[in-house]
Amino acid sequence: MKKLFSAVLALVLACSLLTGCTVETQEEKVDSGSNQYYLYYVNKDETKVVKERYQLEQESAEFMLQDFTGILNAQEGSGDNLALLPSGVQLVTYRLNESLLELEFNSDYSKMSRAREILVRAGVARTFLQIPGVTGIKIFIESEELKDSKGQAVGVIDGNTFVEMWGSDKDAYRYDTFTLYFTDKTGEHLVAEQRNVYYKRILPRERVILEQLAKGPMVKGHYPTIPQETEILGVEVSDDVCYVDFSSAFSDSGIDIPVNTMIYSVVNSLLDTASADKVQISVEGDTEATLSDGTSLYSLFSKNTDLVLKEDQSE
Repeated sequence: MKKLFSAVLALVLACSLLTGCTVETQEEKVDSGSNQYYLYYVNKDETKVVKERYQLEQESAEFMLQDFTGILNAQEGSGDNLALLPSGVQLVTYRLNESLLELEFNSDYSKMSRAREILVRAGVARTFLQIPGVTGIKIFIESEELKDSKGQAVGVIDGNTFVEMWGSDKDAYRYDTFTLYFTDKTGEHLVAEQRNVYYKRILPRERVILEQLAKGPMVKGHYPTIPQETEILGVEVSDDVCYVDFSSAFSDSGIDIPVNTMIYSVVNSLLDTASADKVQISVEGDTEATLSDGTSLYSLFSKNTDLVLKEDQSE
């Protein structure tokens, strides 16, 4: 018996000396059944929302409402990450109607850029959707419901609204604001329109710009410049020139506007963002293609600001 006891004792002592052999105590175990909560921030480039674990003192709905409201309004960042709400924006009050939570912000909310507002909206929704029983969020700015870029009410935001931003591949996406150029009702001038786009990071920005241009304007009083069925066959930037190859729909345009307006809507939209000085346009690979009025595309086009209608000139 003494020999057996000595052998066991020796084994225990040997185990304690080996770095790979540890004894797990009760305190080291993590309760896998406990709820996990997060606070949300905007990364320093303001391109995405990031989350960090947060330990709640209580898990009642009322406590969480007050706690999250206080944290948002304190506007404190975390490390390199920015506070979710930018300076001046405050959550004034909230109203919980069964499972719908209405959040009312002050007027400074409407001063945010569209890109930042989308990130804030996503982070705010994710923050408050953690509250037990809350399945939807509505955002108000001084009692008026939040509207999108088309002037329509955003409506209820739920867990599926920003599904792309929270998937496992969320880092594969980016958010940009582009300036696109459409035409006014005369067809003689270009009008600038801001467009906020959330897209896969692997797509060249130039392609995204052209695809958005083909979709047409979203602002009242703005009109399309290229046919919606236009396909982008190729786009690349080399030696400060952006090369664009369109399908034949581009040259067969049924849009009744001057060719100059159509060309420079493309050129100006690209050069506002692309790392290029000039644009070369081809149709089905033909760099010498001609448009409906006989204009040859065999040229390098620079940005034309003379065609752009200034805000004080518009009706």
